[in-house]
Amino acid sequence: EAASDPALACVLVGLGMMTLSMSPGALSGVRAALAAHTLEQCTQAAAAAKEAGTSTEAQAAARTKLPGLADLGL
Repeated sequence: EAASDPALACVLVGLGMMTLSMSPGALSGVRAALAAHTLEQCTQAAAAAKEAGTSTEAQAAARTKLPGLADLGL
């Protein structure tokens, strides 16, 4: 269910994941997040998350590389 989080779904794609598993209710948000970002942005978000020291810092770092999330209200 980690892929149900739109930001984390982008990070997972940036890490090279080709298949994501989530509940049906999460599909629209994840679809919108992935459509709003390039693969390069997802890769940058993944790199930023990997460099962070804590999970909270990783989430914040990834979100800075995914500007479309705020525009989508995610």
